[in-house]
Amino acid sequence: MEYTNMQVYCATIDIVCLTFVFTLFACTITRRRFRERSDVFFSLICLDAIGMLFGNIATWLFSGNAQPYNYEIAVTCMFIEYFSAVAFAAIYTNYLVHYLGIPDKVGAHIRRFDAIYIIVAELVVILNLKYGFFYTIDPALNEYERGPFWIVSMLVNVPVIMLDIILLARYYRNVLPSEIIATVIYILLPVTGAALQAYYDGAPILYWLLSIGIFILFFNVRTEMLYQMEKQKKELAESKQAIMLSQIKPHFMYNSLTTIAALCDKNPAEAKRATLDFSRYLRGNIDSVNKMIPVPFKNEMEHINTYLSLEKLRFENRLNVVFDIETTDFSVPALTIQPLVENAVKHGICASADGTGTLTLKTWEEEKSFKISVSDDGAGFDINKKPDDGREHIGLDNVRKRLLSMSNATMKIESEIGKGTTITVTVPKETRKSF
Repeated sequence: MEYTNMQVYCATIDIVCLTFVFTLFACTITRRRFRERSDVFFSLICLDAIGMLFGNIATWLFSGNAQPYNYEIAVTCMFIEYFSAVAFAAIYTNYLVHYLGIPDKVGAHIRRFDAIYIIVAELVVILNLKYGFFYTIDPALNEYERGPFWIVSMLVNVPVIMLDIILLARYYRNVLPSEIIATVIYILLPVTGAALQAYYDGAPILYWLLSIGIFILFFNVRTEMLYQMEKQKKELAESKQAIMLSQIKPHFMYNSLTTIAALCDKNPAEAKRATLDFSRYLRGNIDSVNKMIPVPFKNEMEHINTYLSLEKLRFENRLNVVFDIETTDFSVPALTIQPLVENAVKHGICASADGTGTLTLKTWEEEKSFKISVSDDGAGFDINKKPDDGREHIGLDNVRKRLLSMSNATMKIESEIGKGTTITVTVPKETRKSF
């Protein structure tokens, strides 16, 4: 079969664009950090563009060829092209929800709208196979012909694109100005291509501009990820400094040393053991600051035991400790559970009416995560009210940030005044590391 110059020209450029987009897709899915949601969304966008370009290439190559089965192939490829084009905008909107850091509640509504939109639009594309209101394939020559409502197919993504623009305008403060410009260009290129396509029945300008937009988006995703990595490094550095300052606790050091001094006359052997425990406690605090990867939970438990042994010397029978440890086969960021235990003793049990109470530390395994619970039956507090005592309360916030950034772990606080506090840490299993 002989191809016209237009067929050769358009198919060649489409193949170049397809190769280009596929290369970006391959680079994305082979990244070591492919689990990043930005990469996942970008790979889906690439796959969708590959479907559109593949369908368009086949349409050009089989157009005008009336050989057996070519009609079925042309119909199938054109269906793939339209089916992919309808889903494209919705996939990008989901990426934008993640990229702009839109709150979960708002994001859930947007994703629900996207899902309904895709289902309805794809059903219309399927119905087109029978009624041909968007396009038809002439069975005699396998040529593509626009249907009476073809222009609607060019406008079907407009509501989603308008939603993208609204989201960008509403949450533009969440990203860098350079990334805003790149995102706006990415949105405008397909719109421009669709407008040109509406007035020019020939070369697939929409897909060519779309390929350029994907190239811009690729670098935009990389820029965002580099920015997030630098931001994370800065937060970890600040958190590290805050931990160092927060662990210099004059009152605890004074109380421990006073207790040890009192033991020197009454029980020298006990005083020696307490001195060694105090030394290990200080060493553990200093060493943990430099650990930038999670440590086995049993290491954290050793530090907790050292701390509690010193506090038991002070409070004796006023402090009861209960361990319910079902598993230690997981890791946590260093010095994240011990501060929770210390917080329970100092602000829970010591602050109770009679200064006595029970601290309970539990661990257990669930299907997708490991759980750690630190609870006390002490004073409790109102979790919705910031303490008005003139002090900076950054300890729990630092622990929460380090758990999230280093182990993707979450922390839940439950408390009731007069009844105590329970803090539950959830460590996802996919973040486990071998040591």
